[in-house]
Amino acid sequence: MVYFNSWAISSLICSIFTFIIFAFLAALKKKANYTSAFSLLFFFVFLINFGFFFSAILPFPGASYHRLVTGPAAVFGTIFLCIFAYLYPRNDHPKEAKYVIGSLLGVSLITISYSYYQIFTNKPLFDFTGQIYNYQQKVGNLLAVSLLAFLLVMILIQVRKIIRADKEERKALVQMSLGMDVTYLVPVVSNLLFRSGVITFNAFQQLYVGFMILGYFTLTILFINNTVDKTSFMTKIIGITVATCLVFAQAFSTVVNLKNESLFDEISIKEAQTFLNTGKSEGSSIAYAISLGDSSTKPKILIKSVGIEPNLNLAQKEILENRKSGNFLKRTPITNLPKTIPGDYVPSPNDLFYSYYVRDEEGERTLLVAFPYLHYRKFLDETNSWLVFLTLSLVFVILVLFPFFFNRSLVRPLNTLIRGVGEVNLGNLTIRIPVLVQDEIGYLSESFNKMVGSILEGRTKLEEYADTLEEKVDARTKEVTEKMEEIQSLKVQQDGDYFLTSLLSKPLMTNWNRSSSVTTNFYIEQKKKFVFKSKESEIGGDICISGNLLFGSEKERWSVFLNGDAMGKSMQGAGGAIVLGTAMNNIMARSASQGKVLNISPEDWVREAYRELDDIFRTFDGVMMASAILGLINEKTGRMYYFNAEHPWAVLLRDGKASFLEKELTLRKLGSPSEMSFRILEFDLMPGDILYIGSDGRDDINLTEDGVNWIMNSDENMFLKTVEESKGDLDSLVDRIHSLGALSDDLSLIRIGFHEKLSPNITESKTGIPESVLRKYTEAKALLQQREIGTAVVLLEEALHSVPSFKAAARLLGQVYYDRKEYDSSSRWFEKYLEFDSDSPNIWFLLSVCYKHLKDYSKSSQAAEKVRTSQPHRLANLINLTDNYRLLGRLDEARSILEAAVSIDGESPGVRKLDELLKSKGY
Repeated sequence: MVYFNSWAISSLICSIFTFIIFAFLAALKKKANYTSAFSLLFFFVFLINFGFFFSAILPFPGASYHRLVTGPAAVFGTIFLCIFAYLYPRNDHPKEAKYVIGSLLGVSLITISYSYYQIFTNKPLFDFTGQIYNYQQKVGNLLAVSLLAFLLVMILIQVRKIIRADKEERKALVQMSLGMDVTYLVPVVSNLLFRSGVITFNAFQQLYVGFMILGYFTLTILFINNTVDKTSFMTKIIGITVATCLVFAQAFSTVVNLKNESLFDEISIKEAQTFLNTGKSEGSSIAYAISLGDSSTKPKILIKSVGIEPNLNLAQKEILENRKSGNFLKRTPITNLPKTIPGDYVPSPNDLFYSYYVRDEEGERTLLVAFPYLHYRKFLDETNSWLVFLTLSLVFVILVLFPFFFNRSLVRPLNTLIRGVGEVNLGNLTIRIPVLVQDEIGYLSESFNKMVGSILEGRTKLEEYADTLEEKVDARTKEVTEKMEEIQSLKVQQDGDYFLTSLLSKPLMTNWNRSSSVTTNFYIEQKKKFVFKSKESEIGGDICISGNLLFGSEKERWSVFLNGDAMGKSMQGAGGAIVLGTAMNNIMARSASQGKVLNISPEDWVREAYRELDDIFRTFDGVMMASAILGLINEKTGRMYYFNAEHPWAVLLRDGKASFLEKELTLRKLGSPSEMSFRILEFDLMPGDILYIGSDGRDDINLTEDGVNWIMNSDENMFLKTVEESKGDLDSLVDRIHSLGALSDDLSLIRIGFHEKLSPNITESKTGIPESVLRKYTEAKALLQQREIGTAVVLLEEALHSVPSFKAAARLLGQVYYDRKEYDSSSRWFEKYLEFDSDSPNIWFLLSVCYKHLKDYSKSSQAAEKVRTSQPHRLANLINLTDNYRLLGRLDEARSILEAAVSIDGESPGVRKLDELLKSKGY
């Protein structure tokens, strides 16, 4: 059984890399002697890497015999490095070279023989840092010293050549010498340091791989650029491509393995802690667990797998040492040796474990929880085997398919072009090269054909091309005009117009604020809802935008927020929202692109933003206007600058008490003639403060007590009471607004929190949720704002695994899956949330929609009925409930619910469509 780990992949990549270079150099025809020496050098380096690969994939004692190959290959490779140094670019001392190389061969035979003697007279050990079976550090010391000595000989040969070379040769010699010295010196010196016990084998591996891949890649490039040997263009393309891909494959595999090792630790620690809490190990990979009480001297075996007999003496020693050093919840290697160890005993893979030390404060004891080393290797192998497969597939594709593709598209056209140039040199100006492929080579061939023609003919063809180009431009302009006319005709159709407008407006409502100090959350519900080609959507004039800006030399971060309400119904309002959103996003793009730092004050930025927005709306001559609040908040101090252009007043929630920030009208709507001078409003937020910015929809509510007589709300303080009752939770606020009556206008809200100790949606007690779980929840919310949904989902699920009653996490996770249209998963998490808070109409509504998409109309109608109990005038819920009853065949009830919806908004497209469907059934 083979197991791939990071070292296996690295050595495999080095093996492939060096073998390809060897094959490339060996295949060159009529090559120079130094090229032959260079190719043999790469062959021996390939043997080194292949030996390392063999030792990495087999976690068994027999893998230690890789030293029989890697040692001699390293010695002979270094000798050929010296041969190359003598031969490149020519051999100026042939007699000296024979004596020196002969001496090196003699020394190498002695050191190799002594190395073999050490291998066969010593037993291998397992090195956890390098994850391979290896010999004691003293084995191979003489070999390491010989390699360094051979390398110093090579450097002396190079230095002498550089000093005596002329100016033209010196540059190439310096480049090649530096390439070889850097590539070889670090691995050879690090090997010697490892043999001397200065660094670990893992450190040697990292240095070796890094300098092997990057060094040989650089060395190959330098050799190709400086050699006089004839190489093909195709070979250079394929070689460089393979080398580049392998370099990136190595970097990718390193990152993946680091993450997998971290994941292994996380899983193992969870299993160890679960065992500590429950005393059960079912479903875990625990090999054995041993406990040692603080006042006890005798360890106790808690569990052990079949065939494993823990060494209690060794376990006691390990527990005492790690307890003293405080080494808890960290992966620690351990070899479970038998109680009596024979002199020639070599630990097998089944004796190798990774242990974690867990502290039980209540029981006053320390637990050693061990996991099989082979389990660790299998865990890494699950990903690494795919990386190996993909790497080999990539190399195969490059080596096999690239020549096939480039032969027709590059090599053959170039050879044809070269033959054409030869004909022209002979005086044949009638030659014409066939253009096989319309690419850069085809263009070059066509240009060549034009060059051999007369200047007048070429000029005529150029004029014809210009005329043709003008005709093509005219034709393209006509085509674009026709398409625009088609779009215009589509806009005549109402639903198509609505749908197009909704598509244009949605991307403009951006919550780009990434601050952890100033948090922004949006809620937008447009009044006009419609159905276009079975797709439900909505349009209106409300818009919310947020972001971040940097000001001054200190790069102070300020958070930007905008809540706007364009005047007019449906299309007119939506058009105004699009204009406002486009203009505001353009201002933000100019102000914040690529980390831009603004050299104006925040007050001036607010003033200029107002002027630009007002100027844009003034161009519509009163046809289009918008109310808005636009502001900046300093993320450290809480200082806020803003203006209110005839928008509903901002509401501050401080210490559970809600109040308005403004007391009087200070500015007219954007685009409206005004008798008032522009004035910037200021306010200082305190930690824990919450701001609510909202449109008219928060107050424009039809109130009713009997369900028949409607009364428009006229109490401006009703929103303040609702904010206080919601206790800072945006979802709760929306639910309470819906419960008051039917919305008669678009509703948009921005919730702004300043330096809140907990996330705004967490209502659980601080003592009920551990700090680590709260951090995961907060980090998940930040990742969701950055669109890193996958990682956020993992963090939320981990938080719920730790605290199943964490309802805020269940709520957020359900919303994530709902937005991704994964209704099965979404419904499960909404159900989990409702187990702890069954009085949330908004969650019941979302759950009803999930059930409906899952075609469970019975559950969907039951959830919708719960919403109707607390929010009888919520139009979207009434439409949803009517449709569920229709699908269930309960048509009488469907008609009754629909009549209530008609009384709220009889012109709604959803209401009209359901009315037609019920009438077609005779109801």
